[in-house]
Amino acid sequence: MTERQSPPTARVVQVLNLLGDTPHRRLSLTEVAERLGLSKPTCLGILTTLVDSGFVTRDAVKTYGLGPAQLRLGWAAETGLAALDLVRPHFRALHERLGLACVLAAVHGEHLVVLDRLGTLAPGDHRDLVGERFPFRPPLGLINVAWDDDEAVRAWLHRPALVPLAVDAAGTWELIRAARESGYIVERHTGAVATPNTVLANLEVSGLSTPVVEELRRHLPPADWAEYATELPADGPFPVAGLSAPVHDRHGRQRYTLTILANRPNVAAAQCRAWLADLLATTRAATAALGG
Repeated sequence: MTERQSPPTARVVQVLNLLGDTPHRRLSLTEVAERLGLSKPTCLGILTTLVDSGFVTRDAVKTYGLGPAQLRLGWAAETGLAALDLVRPHFRALHERLGLACVLAAVHGEHLVVLDRLGTLAPGDHRDLVGERFPFRPPLGLINVAWDDDEAVRAWLHRPALVPLAVDAAGTWELIRAARESGYIVERHTGAVATPNTVLANLEVSGLSTPVVEELRRHLPPADWAEYATELPADGPFPVAGLSAPVHDRHGRQRYTLTILANRPNVAAAQCRAWLADLLATTRAATAALGG
């Protein structure tokens, strides 16, 4: 059964789409009517209503263009769930192709937020994690800020560290520049039950009291980024915990971070490169979907 549609609403959408397709050229009533096959009275009624509501502007010579109310809707779509809905199909397709767990995360104020997760995080780990919030403080968040602008990176580095950093700012920037050049970061599988970052992240959302968490943090080793790599060996196995790449918005800002969780101590270099190629193709497609 076909869903009921509204022809008058469809005509309004046609007008808005036409003006949106010609953002650098204003159109007269006659041009709009002729291009859309509408009568002038019908077209004038639509345009007048849109002008009154701020969605369209009319100048002194009676030509029409998009109005300021469109900016509010565009901003809401870009910053709200609409943007995430554009990325999710690419995220899900990647998971279906690879059969590996995938996580989609973003920075939201003082926190890193898990927006979506598909697959099992690690053997025996069946947590959902969607909606989980982690402190956006070093060393947590490197992969979520590395491809953002320099100001965002500096702001993150100036946040109070959760554990001491054993690498100076120059060393951190060297890693970030390498990540920007390659387009990805690989987190090495350490052979332990969890990587240092995972241990720290799990501690932060453990539900333990703040004094207990702070005391336990003191027993964690300093962060030195040793678990991260931005290039792969020519051949031979490589220990892979996760592979991450950014999704940018139309302003060039890092909007989301997509991570493949392999959690394997020995991955053939060719296999790892194949995963990375698929990951980067996915993040490029998601970026394009956001207008980036």
